[in-house]
Amino acid sequence: MKIIISEIEDKENKEEILNFSEIIEEFNKDIPVRAELKVKITDSIIRITGEIFAKLNLICDICLKEFTKDFNIKVDEAFIKQGLRNSYNQEFELKEDCFIEDLNGKNEIDITDFVYQSVILNIPNKLVCDINCNGDENLKKYLKKEISDPRLEIFKKIKIEKDN
Repeated sequence: MKIIISEIEDKENKEEILNFSEIIEEFNKDIPVRAELKVKITDSIIRITGEIFAKLNLICDICLKEFTKDFNIKVDEAFIKQGLRNSYNQEFELKEDCFIEDLNGKNEIDITDFVYQSVILNIPNKLVCDINCNGDENLKKYLKKEISDPRLEIFKKIKIEKDN
């Protein structure tokens, strides 16, 4: 799904409410990702705010079993039509409103890609199916086995003599 910026600019209040619902195959092939987004244009800034609702199939980092996790993500993203890079000739301090994506003159924004990136950025680094997950029995058996490299057996026979 793409939005055309010029179509929103032609509206009286220069805003549009989007109800996004698409299946993003990288997340879940059966359940669509939903989003309720508001696109508002002021001067040369395009601001997208709203919420994204997604259900993802993930794999637990501890027990390696597949599990499903619900995400409810609040978004507030700003875009600028063009000219952001050329505006600053010297160093300046980055503040909260400085994180704006430059569209470089494009007249459309890919909402599907925007939603995809927003969800990806909110997936935690450590994926755990349950707060009490300790792994399954097969994983515990594997971890208890002593893994030894036969090439290193010679080091077990070395005797170290201590000097007085």
